[in-house]
Amino acid sequence: MPKASKDLTTSVDQINISDQTVIPSDPELYQRAINEGREQLVQQRSKAAAARTIYHLLQNEGRDVVLKAFIEGADITIKGSPTYYYNITRKLKRQNKSK
Repeated sequence: MPKASKDLTTSVDQINISDQTVIPSDPELYQRAINEGREQLVQQRSKAAAARTIYHLLQNEGRDVVLKAFIEGADITIKGSPTYYYNITRKLKRQNKSK
């Protein structure tokens, strides 16, 4: 039985993140979020913890800015970053609903 070939298609989200220049509204805050995400990654060895730290600092930025920060600061893949974004925002919405 032949092995399945790799999926060579690229989704629209992947093109937007990697090919388009994403400019944060506050570059200093963006860099701080990346640095704190890297620190969390080293300390806790958890991409999820790093992503939560980055999101907490950049929650007022656009989705593409946060996704790019996940990739740079938490070593999350291009395909994985939307999943982390969705899970973090969903969890925060549930927490805010219960308050």
